[in-house]
Amino acid sequence: MKSKIRNCPAHRNSGAAPQRLPLRIPASKPKGKNQKPLDADPDNLGDYDAVKELSFDMLRDDHYWHGRIKRILAAAGLVTRRIEQMESHPVWIMHLTRTTFDLAPDQPTAAKQIRKVLCKGGIKILRNELSIVSRSKDWIQCAFVLELGAPGVLN
Repeated sequence: MKSKIRNCPAHRNSGAAPQRLPLRIPASKPKGKNQKPLDADPDNLGDYDAVKELSFDMLRDDHYWHGRIKRILAAAGLVTRRIEQMESHPVWIMHLTRTTFDLAPDQPTAAKQIRKVLCKGGIKILRNELSIVSRSKDWIQCAFVLELGAPGVLN
């Protein structure tokens, strides 16, 4: 006797991936003008803004951002020797080594290039907030302002 599941079009061995059914997510939009939106909890995953804010609250106080910045720069061709966030203010200091990244010879343009790489990777740094402190051949030390993450050092 053949199984009914195997005869289902989603389970046939046709080489195509099975189709997913849409999830039923409870609505979180307020009905009236003066009602507040629902808080983000496991039963209310439809409120994407609240879930996003809750996720960022969890990630602000750990070293996730240190590793993420390191991965973004590594993908671009810059090796991170050390990345540090100061305890007293939201200034980050990075010690980088250029490997395959084609960096401009002048410092303002090079700072813009590094900022652009970080912005494309999802690290939002404002204009003129990243500056190169020192540079010699392939070694670069730069500083920038970012209000995410916990103070600490990643080597």
